[in-house]
Amino acid sequence: MTAYATTNQMPFSAAELTLDELNLVTGGTFTSNKYSKSFYHACGISTCYNFFDNDEFMFMGQKISYQKANEIADIANRVYNVLNEGNHGANIIGYGEAAFIRAFNSQLRLKYGIQWNGAPGCDF
Repeated sequence: MTAYATTNQMPFSAAELTLDELNLVTGGTFTSNKYSKSFYHACGISTCYNFFDNDEFMFMGQKISYQKANEIADIANRVYNVLNEGNHGANIIGYGEAAFIRAFNSQLRLKYGIQWNGAPGCDF
């Protein structure tokens, strides 16, 4: 027979965390990142997806935050869309082509003062 003590238990009180506080105590998420891994890699962002810890991102060998990774990916997405407006099939300019790299670098230089070397990202 098992006896349970119910009289000496502390009452439970719930506390609601803000999103910033929740991000500090939680690790990886079950929701996906804003962009796919292949897209991050195409625009030079290396990724390390973690289950219990926050996902990690690097750009040209330097650690960057999730927000900065998304900002860089947003720039790449806009540049790609502008360059390829009206293009179809073989006329589409890819992420590794010189025209894309020049246009992408012009935007990166304006916002961050950096220049991408054109190397795709990878898993680290």
